[in-house]
Amino acid sequence: MNTRQLSLLLILGPPLALGAAESKRITLDEALRLAEASPMVRILDREVEHAQAEVRATGLWPNPEVLLSREEALGTVDRLETLSFPLPLTGRLSLEKSAARSGLVAAEVRSGFALVSIIRADVRESFLDLVAAQERSSSLRTGLSRLSELVEVLQAREKEGESSGFDRMRAQRERAEIEADLLESRGRETRPRARLAALLGLSSDGLVAEGHLEAGGVLPPFGEVKAVAASRGDVIALDAEVERAGYLAKAAGRRAIPEPSLAIGIKTTEVDGVSGTGGVAAISFSLPLFDRGQGSRAIARAEEALLRTRREALARQVMAQAESALAEAIARREAAGAYAAAGDPEELVGIARAAYEAGEMRILELLDAYRTALAVHLRTIDLRAEARRAEIELNRVLGTEIVR
Repeated sequence: MNTRQLSLLLILGPPLALGAAESKRITLDEALRLAEASPMVRILDREVEHAQAEVRATGLWPNPEVLLSREEALGTVDRLETLSFPLPLTGRLSLEKSAARSGLVAAEVRSGFALVSIIRADVRESFLDLVAAQERSSSLRTGLSRLSELVEVLQAREKEGESSGFDRMRAQRERAEIEADLLESRGRETRPRARLAALLGLSSDGLVAEGHLEAGGVLPPFGEVKAVAASRGDVIALDAEVERAGYLAKAAGRRAIPEPSLAIGIKTTEVDGVSGTGGVAAISFSLPLFDRGQGSRAIARAEEALLRTRREALARQVMAQAESALAEAIARREAAGAYAAAGDPEELVGIARAAYEAGEMRILELLDAYRTALAVHLRTIDLRAEARRAEIELNRVLGTEIVR
């Protein structure tokens, strides 16, 4: 085996032979399951837990206060033991509790939206990029193998005087071009493989994506897309945030209402060794002369207006993105379908090979048929990958996996 043959074996062999025992194959479903345990998902879970803790910590009544006092003057001793209960009867605490619950809804909806539109979409896109890169390498590997066989045949014919050196040299030049393309293609697999491995918390060594580039399910009509876009997670989260700010503004307004505090207890008086005990009851009110919640209320109202404006702007943006994403997904599918309907390029190769064997075609025309067939295979991969990528982008824009 000469150096050239060994080089070709190393190029053609590892993906199928040498690396088979060390490859780590993963399907898209397995990748998505692994993504559920990624650090980003844990961050989303912690944000929801934080909002849940705020709900538990908000709306609690103030703690009662115990007063113990002793006064002594001119032989008289007074002892006072009272228990004071603040009574927030204005509804302020209930409103603050409702605000916390709205914050929890926002956190949960935002977490679900991020899971689909960021984490799962990133995994799908990285998986798709790796599958496309692998298929490109496979097509180039097939093309290189075909050219290598042709070169061997031409070398044998040249020795027997049945073929010219030009045919052999031209085929070798074509083989070198494909060989370079294959080496570049295998290098391009590195980035999506590393990105997918990072998203899943795996090692990228030997990672192989087992999947296909076929289109997903039926694309939804625009009316359905509009309805889904209107209820996108981050839009609903802003609705909940607006509601939260409104509750906080109302709660701040209740601070202008005096809140009572009830105190009950026992008073003991001792004079010259004689003591007497009686009950004590008192009620007091806070006087909101200076702090009537006006500052907190103004801040909450300003935040509510800001969030409402953001919500309106986001809703318009989402609708425009959804319309363009659907249009692109449709166009990409149509392009891939139209290209595939043009026929099988292998028929062209068969005709050219037969014509060359019969002496009716020159080597350049045969190589052109090989080159055309390979270009069609690579273009088909690119078009299918772009169609799938457009579907993923549609899911990302809508915040739900409407196309799988």
